[in-house]
Amino acid sequence: MSFKNGAFKMAHKAGAPVVPMSISRAADVMPAYWMFPYRPAWNVCKVVVHEPVESKGRTEEELAEAVREAIISGLPEEQRPLSSS
Repeated sequence: MSFKNGAFKMAHKAGAPVVPMSISRAADVMPAYWMFPYRPAWNVCKVVVHEPVESKGRTEEELAEAVREAIISGLPEEQRPLSSS
């Protein structure tokens, strides 16, 4: 998974932290090929709000990588990417 760099450019320039969020099992409620949710989301989806990642003292690339790692850590094993790239 890769990110667009706009949010990281803005956070880095402002010296603001980025708050990573992981959303797991959303495809079980709203698959990509379906127009509307076909089942209720309660007890299915899980949202994890991680600790803020400070942008001060990091490059934009380091900030993006730290946020990516935080998001992946909140996903169940079956939803994690197979490789680190």
